[in-house]
Amino acid sequence: MKRADIYRRITSKRAKGTAIKRSLCFYDTHEILKGLRQNGQVRLWLRFISNHYLPRSHDILLIYPCSADKPYVVSRSYKQLFKTLSRFGENRRRIHVATISEPFGLVPEEFYGTRTRWHDWKNDWYDCPGLFEWWCKKYNLPYSEEEADQCIEMLAHNVALFLKKVKSQRRYKKIVAFVRTYSSSLKKTRDQTHRRIVERAAAISKVRVHLLPSRTLVSQIIRRNKRFACDMYGVSHPEAQEYLLRRLGALLHD
Repeated sequence: MKRADIYRRITSKRAKGTAIKRSLCFYDTHEILKGLRQNGQVRLWLRFISNHYLPRSHDILLIYPCSADKPYVVSRSYKQLFKTLSRFGENRRRIHVATISEPFGLVPEEFYGTRTRWHDWKNDWYDCPGLFEWWCKKYNLPYSEEEADQCIEMLAHNVALFLKKVKSQRRYKKIVAFVRTYSSSLKKTRDQTHRRIVERAAAISKVRVHLLPSRTLVSQIIRRNKRFACDMYGVSHPEAQEYLLRRLGALLHD
């Protein structure tokens, strides 16, 4: 399928009440790597997050996966997340959410739906499935493990700079990443790009990140609901969200 057809038939349908820019669509590993190196909008945001942005203090930073639907807040995953977090009542303000994204690194929640000098998160949305080998094979697009690894490394270094900064400034007491940690076959795979970015960023920065959900929880979801439920819903699965609620609650009272 030609890229113009992919944009028209797939990407454009992911925009809900907004638009996804063609210049911010990255459909294979080479396009993503080039975007990380040369795309002005991507590079400006990455520099902002790593070098200039400093959040206010919270008890917990919750790193959560980006969604295919844009903007994030209209997606099933984010609707479920905010419903879960609302159950904390006043304690919700103690939790800061940041989306982990390819190719934008981290997108803190206060920027959702806003126009800033660093990026317009109201109008300039993106689509970046090119790090997934299954996607590239499905649409007969090139995929390079070497290029994918370079992309992961570049994004991890960006996130690591942010983690070092917030650690030195004592902006969070705990950092949690709630991403796809295991496949429905209970394996760690290359396509778990958010996990790979977070793991590498934590190693580079030497900052502790609680990487969730656990293998035990993923196994329970599969056993009770079959593998399809794990593949389809990921971290937005109701059991995963209940688990997140418990873990965040425990960390808030630790």
